[in-house]
Amino acid sequence: MGIEVLIPIFGVMVVLVPIVGITTVLTIRLGGKPLIETLAKELRASGFGGSAENDHRITSLIEQVEVLSTEVHRLREAQAFDQKLIEAKGEAPS
Repeated sequence: MGIEVLIPIFGVMVVLVPIVGITTVLTIRLGGKPLIETLAKELRASGFGGSAENDHRITSLIEQVEVLSTEVHRLREAQAFDQKLIEAKGEAPS
């Protein structure tokens, strides 16, 4: 087996390797891109993507709950004060 046998094999490989490479890249780019975009869109819709946005929403909701808790506490204090006034008014002699 001499170099005369290897020359045609390498000659064919010089042509086939770039063709196979270009075909693979185009197949992945054109065929895989829509699949990857669809998967990314579905993951975002299901809540797995966009963690920064979810963190902002959670922080906002926590702040709202704290504000509402404070307001409820104030309303309970005001209600207790009003109840004491009503009881004191009812006990006062006329």
